[in-house]
Amino acid sequence: MRDKFEDFTICVTRAYKSIQQIKKQESKSYGLKGFHIMCLFFLGKKPDGLTVTELAALTCEDKAAVSRTLDYLAENGYVSYEESNTKKRWRSKITLTDAGRALAENVHTTAGSIAEDIGTNLEPGQLANFYRIFNIINDRLDEYCMSLQE
Repeated sequence: MRDKFEDFTICVTRAYKSIQQIKKQESKSYGLKGFHIMCLFFLGKKPDGLTVTELAALTCEDKAAVSRTLDYLAENGYVSYEESNTKKRWRSKITLTDAGRALAENVHTTAGSIAEDIGTNLEPGQLANFYRIFNIINDRLDEYCMSLQE
């Protein structure tokens, strides 16, 4: 019989691998990588822009990875930096260009369709309960990780 740790880690790992596969396949159609798509997704939700630090927190990635991704997106015309001074880029707001906005809207629509498809066949309230409980578990995991650093 499997125990709680095994059940939990297997479920989370399976979900993560499926999400990575979906991002990989869906991002191919745009000629981008999954993390590029995630940055566009979150920037699309914030028309006033986000800083590297804010985007790193939303994507649960480190600032260096976010910076590299944003540089790539800027080079390809999807985002622009509020400030041209490269020394302060990490503090600058990053916003979507017209091309970036169009792509972000498409990404948002696709993500919504996928999420809706996955949620079919669930009774009303089941998905809401799942997210409520999963957030409680994540909060507890964060607390535990913080206690390890003390």
